[in-house]
Amino acid sequence: MIIKKIFRRFKILIYPEKIAEFYNIEFAKSLGVVVGKNCRFFSTSFSTEPFLIEIGDHVTITDGVQFITHDGGVWVFREQYPDIELFGRIKIGNNVFIGLNSIILPNTEIADNCIIAAGSVVKGKFEPNSIIAGVPAKRISGTDDYFERNKERFTFFRSHKNKISLIKKIPYVAFKNK
Repeated sequence: MIIKKIFRRFKILIYPEKIAEFYNIEFAKSLGVVVGKNCRFFSTSFSTEPFLIEIGDHVTITDGVQFITHDGGVWVFREQYPDIELFGRIKIGNNVFIGLNSIILPNTEIADNCIIAAGSVVKGKFEPNSIIAGVPAKRISGTDDYFERNKERFTFFRSHKNKISLIKKIPYVAFKNK
C-alpha cells in the first residue's frame, strides 16, 4: 500500500498534467457527475445540475468545454411563472473526444466512438462513430472517413520524450493541410 502511494506521487511528479486530470475527474464525481473509467478531463464546468450528466469510459474533455443542463431562457417567464425551470440530461457514450471550448446543451446524447470538433455547440442525439461539428453542431462525417482522410498524416510515438524530439525535427511545411 505504501509503495503504491509513493509510486502514485512519483508518477504525478513526472507527469504534472496527470494532476489536473485526476483532480478534475474527482471534482466532477464529487459534484454528482457519473464518470466511467480511463477518462481525461481538462475542464471542470459541469453546470448547476451536474448530477444530470453521465460520462462513459475513455472520454476526453478538453479545456473550456461547458456542460449546460438547464435553459436559463425561462427567465423571461419568471414574473408570470415564478417557479418555472427547464432541465435536461446529458449523456456521453464511451470512447468520445470533446474538442476545445465546445458547449454541450441539455437533452443531448452522444453515442460511442464520436469526435466533437472544437467550438461546437451540441444539442440532440448523435449516432455512434460520428464526427460532430458546427454551431449548431451536426454530423459531418463518420470516424472511418476521418481516419481514411488523415491516415497518411498520422504519426505514432513510443513515448512522450520520443514525441518531443521528433516533433522538433518536423519542418513547418509538414503541418500545412493537404
